[in-house]
Amino acid sequence: MAQILLERYDDFTGGLNLRADQFLLAKNESPEMLNVEIDPRGGVFSRGGMQRLHTTAVAGTWAPNRLHAFYSAVPVIMLANSTKVYRSTGSDFSTLAYSPGNDIATANADGASFANWGSDLYISTGRTGTAGYKWDSSSTYATALTASGPTYQAYVSPVGGHMPKAEHNIVHANKMFVANTRENGVDYPDRVRWSHEGLPSDWMEDDYIEVKGGGTGINGLAVVQGQLVIFKANAIYLIVGTESANFTVVELSTTLGCSSRNSIATAEQGVFFYSTPEGLFYYNGSVVEDVFDALRPLVDDRKLSAASLEPYSVSYVGRRVWLALPTDPDAAATFPTFNYVFDPTIGNKGAYMQFATHDDKGLIGGINWTDSNNDNYRLFIHPTEAYIIKVDLYREIKDNITGTLTGFESYYRTGWIDGRTYAQRKMFRRPDIAFKQVKTAGTVNIKVFHDYEETPDSERKTFNVALGAGGDGMRWGTGVWGTGKWGLPPEGVEIINGSNLGFCRSICLLFTGPVASDWGFDSIAIKYNNRKMTG
Repeated sequence: MAQILLERYDDFTGGLNLRADQFLLAKNESPEMLNVEIDPRGGVFSRGGMQRLHTTAVAGTWAPNRLHAFYSAVPVIMLANSTKVYRSTGSDFSTLAYSPGNDIATANADGASFANWGSDLYISTGRTGTAGYKWDSSSTYATALTASGPTYQAYVSPVGGHMPKAEHNIVHANKMFVANTRENGVDYPDRVRWSHEGLPSDWMEDDYIEVKGGGTGINGLAVVQGQLVIFKANAIYLIVGTESANFTVVELSTTLGCSSRNSIATAEQGVFFYSTPEGLFYYNGSVVEDVFDALRPLVDDRKLSAASLEPYSVSYVGRRVWLALPTDPDAAATFPTFNYVFDPTIGNKGAYMQFATHDDKGLIGGINWTDSNNDNYRLFIHPTEAYIIKVDLYREIKDNITGTLTGFESYYRTGWIDGRTYAQRKMFRRPDIAFKQVKTAGTVNIKVFHDYEETPDSERKTFNVALGAGGDGMRWGTGVWGTGKWGLPPEGVEIINGSNLGFCRSICLLFTGPVASDWGFDSIAIKYNNRKMTG
């Protein structure tokens, strides 16, 4: 009998890779996965639950853009939604008004822009908006600010209470910056203007820079390593310097750009942004890095829905990037269908995972937020249901978007396993699979594909693995043939023999988890015999 050979798969940190040629996949990469996480130490497990933060749907027309974390007298979640501004301290949302019965109205293309200045929140409502506003969370109403332009304030004895009408605002170099302005009835879409030093509601007429090139209009701002990053549709610029006398414009890219500030997410040491059609990039203050290579077939193969209008949402939450895209082979999706979650800490260059809610949506506009009890939350907006959603709830095995607990689909497909030679046929034996012990019993379905044929319903074999709920104590074996358990549940491992995988050149395994149970695996041991080759 031919020698039984063994090939182990313990490292899955390559994550999702959509490159079409299977021979290009690394051993630790997957061509298809949904709602499973990659453990940086190796292994795969089902994602945490996604559940609503508040019980009452946000009132009014639901056209959300982005969340913003504001810390003042009490921590507040700000929501930019179409033409209004909403707020919450962790429960239901209400509109923010500037006087009794008068909600703040916004005219920004991407919803209101927010900037924190100490205990005050500054709100830009668009260059065609009525005014900018200032608010602290101890006040019932926001304060309207008079437009700077035509009214400006001198450096000597400034009067305060002003703000230019603008699409964007951000704090940088101890000044308030705005961009894409309207001044004295005239639009200046390429203008960046800044306030007096330490005085965000005082503005000098001559303190601005026109940033030309890259198309008309500034679409977003970010601060990275002491630089103000300016995003236009087809170019990226930097403003460097510390004061009005030495601010200088530097060109960063004339090929990449950004269509919306909702496609920009600032991280600790840099900024992630989506450039259409090139994909997701990262600027660290020195160079621009392409972090989209593994997903580029989404663009090259035209898998992004033409019916969904930009912007694509980019969020940096839980030290991971959540990219919401309308992936739809029929090009009919009008909302994001998936979150492609990029973890830059996994492997050498980071790894992608693919998530979706149980109702097949990708979440948008996320933030990290800490409430008044110092409880930390990772929050997103559901694009079609008027709720804010908590994610990464690893103790939860179901989603709750609108009030009903519902299980979600999850699966992981391996790359093709051919014993390092696809030319030789093999008898693949019963694999040993190290499954994670689970809190809730469930069944994992495993489909076996042969010889690089991976079309739907082309599996050659199917078998199920029943995972029992972990007990309360240390387990050193159950007396069940083919099964061994050890560890303190649910951190332990359950070794299970699978079915014979078949006679072929190569195999691929598709693991589909239970919809209402946690599950995962740490290792796959593939056993096989090489058969005689003929000329």
